[in-house]
Amino acid sequence: MFTMCRQTVNRHIHALVERVGDAPFTITVHTFRHSFAIHLILHGRPLKYVAQLLGHKSIDSTEIYTNVLTVDGGHFLEGVEFH
Repeated sequence: MFTMCRQTVNRHIHALVERVGDAPFTITVHTFRHSFAIHLILHGRPLKYVAQLLGHKSIDSTEIYTNVLTVDGGHFLEGVEFH
């Protein structure tokens, strides 16, 4: 495998966004990284496992993703009936 630096990948992403049309927000390599992490957490993967995949030395860095979910998490209970 060959390595590619973050800036090169970002250039490719920006070129694709320009070709397709403007995005409602800036898309970078980190957009995909954060989306991947949130997806894993939403699907119940252990935080320690997600931290390892992301290369975090401390699980505290990974817990930031759970804060994002709790701030915007009100909709998770929509349609749930408690008896």
